[in-house]
Amino acid sequence: MENAWILLTVVFTVLISLLIYEKRKRTNHQNQLNINEKFVINENKVGKNKVITMRLSLEDETITLVDAIKLFQPKGIRLNNKGIFEKKIADDLSYFVANLKEPGYFKDDQSILGFTFFFVSSYEIDDKRHYENMKKDINEINSIINGKIIDDSSFTKETHNKEFV
Repeated sequence: MENAWILLTVVFTVLISLLIYEKRKRTNHQNQLNINEKFVINENKVGKNKVITMRLSLEDETITLVDAIKLFQPKGIRLNNKGIFEKKIADDLSYFVANLKEPGYFKDDQSILGFTFFFVSSYEIDDKRHYENMKKDINEINSIINGKIIDDSSFTKETHNKEFV
């Protein structure tokens, strides 16, 4: 019986020693993965969303706001209460058209030099489809006014600011 208590004490001491050793090993910073609060798995979802833009320059010509309204109306692009044009792409997404020279709103309705088409990317699969929809409208509008399209988006395979005609 005495040998059983000695054996039990030795086994218990070995188990306690192993647990202490394992705890010391886990608290060692070289063996531990440290993750701080700034850890991000998908960086594109955090912070600001990217703005997808295309520009349409009229090249030494101007257009009036009344003519622009007539030009955009068949495409479903309407002047909103903020003074810029807007087209609903989906229930929760629109693309906008601002003045090229003075983005934000159309202040000088007699000499518009061009337009900036843009939407805020939500980093979803549909962004490419929305971009193609916007690009189609720009190309159709450009076929009427014969301007110059400058694609600033990241959807093109070529480099940024590549000019398209």
